[in-house]
Amino acid sequence: MRNILTIMRREFKAYFVSPVAYVILASVLFILGLFFYGMVEAYSRYSLQLAGNPMYAGQINLHDFVIRGFYSTFGFIMLFVAPIVSMRVLAEEKRQGTAEMLLTSPVTTSQLVVGKYLGALSFGLFLILITLQYPLFLLFMGARPELPALLAAYVGSVLLLGALLAVGLFSSSLTSSQIVAAVIAFVLSLFLWVIGFLGEIVGQGSEYSDLLKALSINEHFEEFLKGVVDTGAVVFFLTFIAFMLFMTQRVVDSSRWR
Repeated sequence: MRNILTIMRREFKAYFVSPVAYVILASVLFILGLFFYGMVEAYSRYSLQLAGNPMYAGQINLHDFVIRGFYSTFGFIMLFVAPIVSMRVLAEEKRQGTAEMLLTSPVTTSQLVVGKYLGALSFGLFLILITLQYPLFLLFMGARPELPALLAAYVGSVLLLGALLAVGLFSSSLTSSQIVAAVIAFVLSLFLWVIGFLGEIVGQGSEYSDLLKALSINEHFEEFLKGVVDTGAVVFFLTFIAFMLFMTQRVVDSSRWR
């Protein structure tokens, strides 16, 4: 366990040595800020328009209009951010020639993979943590977001980002080029995101449609955005993360044997 924590701390600190982490944080906050402002402004405008008509006043909901839309946007942005965050984790070790030293050290492959993954996930959790300013802004302005629904959105965001980083870690283990690793991770993540839409094209109710939707990370992420922590979605994400870490371990093991 100590080896895992040591690797995790080393990876987390490595993000802040280069300006990449600060560029990612600033870019994500800027883009999310624009979307959040637009959603809040639109919600305020529609609320004022409907306030004069009691029949329609209950048709607009803060969670559906702002919270759900905001974290749906956050999830989509993570498709681009997660490959950048994870591209250097193992690829950089190969490029610098330090992978051989790690592979011949007393650290096991499982400890190496889990430690690297937790380091990237720690940075991802830090990124999610700073988005708390947006619901806090709503509270400051007098709005009352539904706390259970907000917590469900955060649980879904953590699991989604964890899954995308696991894909990025696997991609980073395949090559010594960070750019190639980022491209592979993005393509795989995008495929897992849109596969649910392919299910709609195949046809509602068919066995292939249900299978494709069951494999879609977006379909499971949307369950959390509805305000409910779905047990099936939690199991899916945890199983998917474990599978990707296992595949990464097998790739690293093959390098160790070579």
